Amino acid sequence: MRPQGPAAASPPRLQGLLLLLLLLLLQLRAPSSASETPKGKQKALLRQREVVDLECTFTKMRSNSALRVLFSGSLRLKCRNACCQRWYFTFNGAECSGPLPIEAIIYLDQGSPELNSTINIHRTSSVEGLCEGIGAGLVDVAIWVGTCSDYPKGDASTGWNSVSRIIIEELPK
Repeated sequence: MRPQGPAAASPPRLQGLLLLLLLLLLQLRAPSSASETPKGKQKALLRQREVVDLECTFTKMRSNSALRVLFSGSLRLKCRNACCQRWYFTFNGAECSGPLPIEAIIYLDQGSPELNSTINIHRTSSVEGLCEGIGAGLVDVAIWVGTCSDYPKGDASTGWNSVSRIIIEELPK
């Protein structure tokens, strides 16, 4: 009886089949056209003190795609009483509205006014999301710090003594 299946293939034929399989897998992973090639950009800063400006200009290739944005870096909020700050992305000066704003908040209510002390914890955090509805062309992407509605403002810090980065990727819908 003659063996059947892959074990029956001769070594040159088996090598040919493996090469064909490898080429097929590479074609599945490769974009089918240059317009589908993922595009990304990163801006990173190393600061000993607070980051003053973390903005990045990105060239968006298609109007029917979404931008994925990520901020990673040190965030800190301190206050003597309850306070809240919000870190959020803007695109050409406006917050994302498709589908929702991209934001993160820190709320703190651990200060001690009697002892005139505050908690001062710097923590690595990230703010991430997708924004749709932005036209093709140059897009100014920035991370900002603002107040939370109905809460007092605290002393916020972004990017102390660490690397802070914005990563921007254009993704098909």
